[in-house]
Amino acid sequence: MTAGTAFMFASALSAVFGIVYLPWLMRQPKAFVSPYAKADIRKRASAAIADGLLVATCVVLYSTRDSMLLIAIGAAYLLLRDALFIPGQSIGKFLFGLRVVSLDDGRPCGRWHSARRNFILLVPGLNVVAVVLETLATVRDPQGQRLGDILANTQVVEGLSVKELATSLQQVLLEVPIGRQRDEQPVEVK
Repeated sequence: MTAGTAFMFASALSAVFGIVYLPWLMRQPKAFVSPYAKADIRKRASAAIADGLLVATCVVLYSTRDSMLLIAIGAAYLLLRDALFIPGQSIGKFLFGLRVVSLDDGRPCGRWHSARRNFILLVPGLNVVAVVLETLATVRDPQGQRLGDILANTQVVEGLSVKELATSLQQVLLEVPIGRQRDEQPVEVK
């Protein structure tokens, strides 16, 4: 397959996906109304940008180092980002206080849910169209679910962030006694 043929195939696939996406998404029945509030759209956008910058860094390093390992790392992060280091949180979601939960049991999403949520972002050509359409779907949906969330039965909600972690750590450190504590009163020397 030549590069031109691959480009035409990816373009046609993206066009079909773009035409079918929103009508199909709007017809999907909601199994139940989520008990969770819709996460802040600005936080979600900021988290997505942070995650996107990590993947873009892998692509830029690939172009300078010419190592397929960097592309594999970027693709693995993109696919498993919501459960790679912290269950239910990518690095971007952790920075901005968001978490992905399974609507089946309310637990943070695992690797399987993360892969189901994000697999569409790995398809060349389709990923560009998907980013635009998924953003529109997230804004329009009352629960903030995109197609990936519907496929994996997940939802992005407010969660633990770096700010809360730093505040908790600061409280713990402030409670640690420094030096020797004395129960008795100091003795006055004359």
